[in-house]
Amino acid sequence: MNAVTKLSAHLSGLTVPDEIRTVKGWLMWRLEHREGEERPRKVPYYVNGQRRHGRQGDPADREALTTFDAARAAAARKGMDGVGLALLPEWGLCALDFDKCIANGELHPEVAEIAAQSYAEYSPSGTGVRVLFKGNLLNRKSFEGGYGFETFSTRGFVTVTGNVLEITELLGNENTIAEVTPEATALFRKRFGQREERGAVGHTGEVLGLTPEEIDRCLEHLDPSMGHDQWLAVGMGLHHETRGEGFETWNAWSEGSDKYPGRDVLRHRWDSFGRNDGPTVTAKSLVHMANKAGANVGRSGPASADEFDALVEAQVPTPAKAARFVFEPVATFAGVQSSAWWVKQVLPQAGLAVVYGASGSGKSFVMLDIGMAIARGLPWRGHKVKQGRVAYIAAEGSGGFRKRITAYAQTNDLDLAAVPMTVLNAAPNLMEAKDSAAVAAAIQAAGGADIVVVDTFAQVMPGANENAGEDVGKALGHCKRIHEATGALVVLVHHSGKDQGRGARGWSGLRAACDAELEVVKTEAGARYLRLSKSKDGEDGLEWGFELQQVQLGVDEDLDPITSCVVREAEVNKARVIGRKLGANEVVVNQVLQEFAKVQLVGIEIDAVLEEALRLADPEPAKRKATRTNLKRALRNLCEDAGLYELDAETNTVSVL
Repeated sequence: MNAVTKLSAHLSGLTVPDEIRTVKGWLMWRLEHREGEERPRKVPYYVNGQRRHGRQGDPADREALTTFDAARAAAARKGMDGVGLALLPEWGLCALDFDKCIANGELHPEVAEIAAQSYAEYSPSGTGVRVLFKGNLLNRKSFEGGYGFETFSTRGFVTVTGNVLEITELLGNENTIAEVTPEATALFRKRFGQREERGAVGHTGEVLGLTPEEIDRCLEHLDPSMGHDQWLAVGMGLHHETRGEGFETWNAWSEGSDKYPGRDVLRHRWDSFGRNDGPTVTAKSLVHMANKAGANVGRSGPASADEFDALVEAQVPTPAKAARFVFEPVATFAGVQSSAWWVKQVLPQAGLAVVYGASGSGKSFVMLDIGMAIARGLPWRGHKVKQGRVAYIAAEGSGGFRKRITAYAQTNDLDLAAVPMTVLNAAPNLMEAKDSAAVAAAIQAAGGADIVVVDTFAQVMPGANENAGEDVGKALGHCKRIHEATGALVVLVHHSGKDQGRGARGWSGLRAACDAELEVVKTEAGARYLRLSKSKDGEDGLEWGFELQQVQLGVDEDLDPITSCVVREAEVNKARVIGRKLGANEVVVNQVLQEFAKVQLVGIEIDAVLEEALRLADPEPAKRKATRTNLKRALRNLCEDAGLYELDAETNTVSVL
């Protein structure tokens, strides 16, 4: 049996715990020797045969990763040495890698205690152990304490051998991945807790106070194969922020580069930082570079121009100091600067946008459609889209929103697990700074966001006067704080006023405060369209027609259909826009129908609507001025005149259009 056949036989028998077999995070690896290094490196490859490259976790990287079975088959077919799991934030997994922890056939007691609590296997060399847990212990490495200890949670990859420990087999943990245990957490703190500063470091100036999670998020968004000067700036910023204690973090990140010079070279450069009289590079540079790559770490503003001018001045001699003032040719100066967009010419990379429309116009459906296009990185209505993470605050009708998401996924044959969108099923009070700060913190804890949708604005302003600049201004100020903390565009889904021609409901200053405003319109004939009513950096007046296509999701316990709608492209038809003021009875009936529509869009029983409308019109039956006949006439007007609903005389029901 030749070597390839033996390898194929070994891989065919390789198995892992069931819950990680279908995770699309698997790749292959091969041992490769590099000049100047004693030990070969385990180099990761995608199943297409290309070496893993670029920024870990970006769309191209995720697309090339696959399931365990597919990676195992490809590794056997291509003669690779094994398979490995790429750690990404959404897996919720942490791999503990213990190196040279076996002496004279005995496992170190600290490692043995931890290994007995979850799935554990021997490393490819047979001298180390790897344990898998659920949770996050960051990404750290230490060679102190008698054996090597490394944690992988959100980046890097770990080889998987399937060669489980005897204790794993004895305790029946071959198919068990436990939550991170107190013993594992205690060892992490013991190895990576704050140590005393090395007094020889000569840094001055305050640190930003970045948490380990924020430092990791910065590094996750930066390619270690970047230019030499930028790579040095990352190390210098880490050195200043950690007061010389972050070498292992810089080294672990740098190992992902094809240009990695080796641990000894890095240590020499690291020890030189902060020991000269040149300008100091701080973590502002790190945060600035990471935020440009989409990290959205909001602990500081951008690095200053002076700091960027001095990124490597202390390390690399320059022929002459740059001039403080520079005149440039008029032809260069006049060059057109392109604006940044999430959806080109529609949604800018800015601070605030508003999407508004009347009840029943379909504004929430439209915003979900745009949000999904951004999360998936797909063009929207012919406009180029930059992919980003979306955080959706479903503050109004979360049950209906669940159905909308399900309908979208069903119609588009979409695996929601692959969509970078998170949902908050709550209505935070954005009139309060405490709630606003908690929202920003929750967004960052969930992996950050590029777009934050608030649906609807009214629901996050309890008790506020929408017509008062003081109240609305306070809520908008807190939205601005969320933008500053996360870097995300905040999109407010809002209602139109009684007179649609006057724009969104409430304080007129809302329009002035936003960078983009989109109006969702429904005509009396039932046609719908979206209009860009304001764009600071684009062209006002762009329009896109659409319709709401009903989707059946299943049936309830009474075998009645459960439905929702999805947005479908249509021609713009602006015939007879709904603009008239509704009568008193129409207002009451419309209010009832909107409440019913939160859980049911079709087959709403007319009798139930009229009974609830009678109760709302006057809770005391003896004093009721509204009659059932008048309310029924109002319902008919809403269907036939306003075109908001559709009557079905045979079933005596009404449906939302």
